[in-house]
Amino acid sequence: MNAKGSPTTAIPLDPGARIRFGIEPRRPYTVRALSEHFVLCTRQRDFATTGDFVYTVIDWRNGIRGPVNVIGQSVDVSTDERCRDLLDDLEAGRWEISHRNRVQLDILDRGES
Repeated sequence: MNAKGSPTTAIPLDPGARIRFGIEPRRPYTVRALSEHFVLCTRQRDFATTGDFVYTVIDWRNGIRGPVNVIGQSVDVSTDERCRDLLDDLEAGRWEISHRNRVQLDILDRGES
């Protein structure tokens, strides 16, 4: 998709909050970790066993979201600690949101956990 967004004002979110995106309105994500510029959200993978997650990372600076730029976008987001580690890598510039699989930020709504 290679979407280009524009800087977006961060909205207040807390770990455990639910958030829905426009492209996937029926599949809410759960906020797992936050940093200054990023929010990592996960949801259970469709038709998968417990603990198998799909994730997306919100990038407030660029108004986009998507997986990180690793082969297959497969990173371990099974624990809150791993989620925070991923955001630390993004903040440090070691990783970035995938250019190929990013979409414009499309938050529909957010709710409590």
